[in-house]
Amino acid sequence: MTKKALLITGQESENISTLARNLIHAGGLSIFARQMKQMKAIGVEEMHVVSDWFVQDFEKEILSCRERPGKIFIHSTKDAPLRLLEHNNEGNSWFLIEEGVIIDDRIINQVVSHPSPTVINLIGHLEFLEERTAKGILLQLETIEGYFGSVAKLSSATLAANIRKLNSLEGLPVALKAISRANDCEIIKVIDIPSHIADRHRDVDLVWFPITRREDGDKGTDVLLEYSQKNARDWVARFIHRHVENLIVKYLCKCPVTPNQTTIVAGLFGFYIMYLFWNGFLLPALFGCYAVGVFYGVDGKLARIKMLSSRVGERIHLLVKVIEYGWYFALAGYLSNTYGVAPIIMGAALVLFHLADGIQCEFFHRMTNRYIYNVDVFDRKFQLIRGGRNTQLWALLPFALFDQWYMGFGFICAYGIITFFVHQARLVYHLKNFMVADSDTFAKNFRKTKTL
Repeated sequence: MTKKALLITGQESENISTLARNLIHAGGLSIFARQMKQMKAIGVEEMHVVSDWFVQDFEKEILSCRERPGKIFIHSTKDAPLRLLEHNNEGNSWFLIEEGVIIDDRIINQVVSHPSPTVINLIGHLEFLEERTAKGILLQLETIEGYFGSVAKLSSATLAANIRKLNSLEGLPVALKAISRANDCEIIKVIDIPSHIADRHRDVDLVWFPITRREDGDKGTDVLLEYSQKNARDWVARFIHRHVENLIVKYLCKCPVTPNQTTIVAGLFGFYIMYLFWNGFLLPALFGCYAVGVFYGVDGKLARIKMLSSRVGERIHLLVKVIEYGWYFALAGYLSNTYGVAPIIMGAALVLFHLADGIQCEFFHRMTNRYIYNVDVFDRKFQLIRGGRNTQLWALLPFALFDQWYMGFGFICAYGIITFFVHQARLVYHLKNFMVADSDTFAKNFRKTKTL
């Protein structure tokens, strides 16, 4: 089955607007570029754009977008029906996209994964803010009404039967109503999409944001930043880093800066901080750690809102760990000039317990498909203060201000060790509960061997 996409965009007359909605930028990308990337991600091989205006602008966007469908054609309103028929083959699956809307990948995937050959996504009247639905396409179908969910799937037969209605923005509501009557069509609701996103470790509101003016681009960027936010695991990330990261990303997303470039800069600065620790420039090094911690969050958010990913970005956590542990050993090396081998032992213990904690938390995740820091209320609260790079480096600050580096280093070492044992206790507690709940054999054995 070949996947193809259809986008009706541009303007019917230059008197209506001097700028196509799909050429407005949000989150560092035009809406059109974002849609091309999204279509590429679901396997669309061929994309057709219907527009009478701004053709050169759309062509520039196509050429500048690397992650796009292999073939993209631009048709005029007059020629579109014939050209689409020429490209419509039996067995094709067409995705109809609404112009000028930032669409959540989950909304698109809901349509893609639905078994019906023809699907229309519907948004109910109260499912999004009225200020957003007011800009949507109102649909009055046979038994239900609402707003077009900005993406639909059409079988080749359904496309052919409605081809003359699919060449203008004004005719789109009528076309969708006719498509809804097709024998192979089903209406699905956006509200049925689960809100939890695994790699964000949290529930995330669906993104559906119509854009009509240039000013909406900045609002769209804010929406995308909120969408890209991962669950902050500690108080530093939640209350400090988050706001600073967003300010930086809002600026960087408008510049020709890639996430990999920010990663490289942060990495080089991180190795320079090791040099500072090793040579005794302790306070500048500590504040440098805080800056690097922010940029570790910036590169991930920048990648998510600009839809840029790479193998380097997927392995960034390894670089982060190498640099973080390098900081501890560099600080321990400097302190050893005064305190002997004790700081080296503390540094080694801190790193080893960090590694052990990471292993046991990953083991728990693999066993249960849940993260140990998000199982119940205690775990969610403890993650705010648990020992980690951010919390430990900030815990070092009061000692640093009073020039008590050795005492502070001992404190963060103990901090990391305590975190390991708290997680270990929680791991045993949760695994016992999961095993008893899911296995009669485990439950029977626990009852037999109970001593307290």
